[in-house]
Amino acid sequence: MRSWAKVFVAVPDKAGKIMKKHFNLIMDIISSLATSVIAILIPLEMVIPVDPGYVATIYIITTVILMVDFLRNIKLYREQKESHATQNILTKSQTPTILAVDFLGSLPIGLITGSPLAGIIQLVKIGRIAQYQTYWNRQTVRWSDYQRLGFFMFWIALITHWLACGWLGLHTYTGNSDSLTLYIRSLYWSVVTLTTVGYGDIVPSGNLETLYSMMVMIVGVGVYGYVIGNVAHILASRDPAKLAFMNNMEQLKAFVRYRDLPLELQNKIRDYYAYLWQKRMGHTETEFLEGLPKSLREDVERYLKRRILDKIPLFKGASDAFLDAIAFRLQPVLATPGDFIIREHEEGNEMYIIIKGRLKGYKSARPDQVFYLEDGNFFGEIALIHKEPRTANIQAVTYCDLYILERETFEFVLEQYPEIAERIRQTAEARIKGDG
Repeated sequence: MRSWAKVFVAVPDKAGKIMKKHFNLIMDIISSLATSVIAILIPLEMVIPVDPGYVATIYIITTVILMVDFLRNIKLYREQKESHATQNILTKSQTPTILAVDFLGSLPIGLITGSPLAGIIQLVKIGRIAQYQTYWNRQTVRWSDYQRLGFFMFWIALITHWLACGWLGLHTYTGNSDSLTLYIRSLYWSVVTLTTVGYGDIVPSGNLETLYSMMVMIVGVGVYGYVIGNVAHILASRDPAKLAFMNNMEQLKAFVRYRDLPLELQNKIRDYYAYLWQKRMGHTETEFLEGLPKSLREDVERYLKRRILDKIPLFKGASDAFLDAIAFRLQPVLATPGDFIIREHEEGNEMYIIIKGRLKGYKSARPDQVFYLEDGNFFGEIALIHKEPRTANIQAVTYCDLYILERETFEFVLEQYPEIAERIRQTAEARIKGDG
């Protein structure tokens, strides 16, 4: 029995955390929907008659949901206290004050008292929706801008509904008795006023309505500005490579204005920035990694470089231990068209692995006899193996992403991984014989 108990206790902790996280996410969404229904129903009840049967059903369902959510949050609060977990911006805080808000928000006061006005106190639960949405925005990485805009549209829709209910309670329509028509007309007025369109077909008829209209117009101006700012931010941030390219071009123009660079060199710089926009998302690998702590940087390097190394024929069939070990020792470098990576007769202290791009090689004595190197090839190993000067010129034909293998790392490979070392030696000997 004890052995079986150990098996059950040994259920992967990670899987349990994932299940719990998904459950909490579902409950957050359900409770947010229930709170939204209450936030729509209470103001509506105050200005137009709603079927009592529907109202009672909605209150019962939402009360059950919100009470379950309240009990869940109490449990989360106790777990946080017992674990002494440190609160940060990526966690949902559970405090006695927030729990009190949950409790008030779960009580169907409007149903109990029969007064929608008394039920307004239940709207304090709206604060929880704001907390959940803030938490989701901080947790989401890739689609956070669109998610933030969606949440903003939710609040705009809710505020528009509240303002429409307020207008319906103040304004007297002539010739309209249908509740749905009255609400739609009020909603129309709310949208027109918030968006500052102001057709003038529905106008205030008294001081109170005029003041209310002025307040909505002021809110509308702020909303309009906020929407434009957020949309502009999303459009700019959805393509950071283009933004980086435009910034780089502005810097280039400013530099050229005060420094007389030849046109050919200007075009070469421009083409380099265009390549970064097209292939590198406006950022180099090194710049990104330098901003991370050492442990995170190592994890990212391992993941990125392992994906590349797995596709290189030289490392085909290599052990995970080797790939992990060499991944930390490879340094990325970018070559532009026309760059000489190595020159014949110069001292060689590194070899290169081609990740992407095309290069050509030739000897100075025979420039017409050209050979080409492409993705997955490597070069520069002869100088390291035989400890002699470079035997050929290697020049970039296109933009090339390369990894550098320094002499120290190369010797580490030769010593610790003889199978890989043998492949490098065989390739080097074949190239030497081919030259001969």
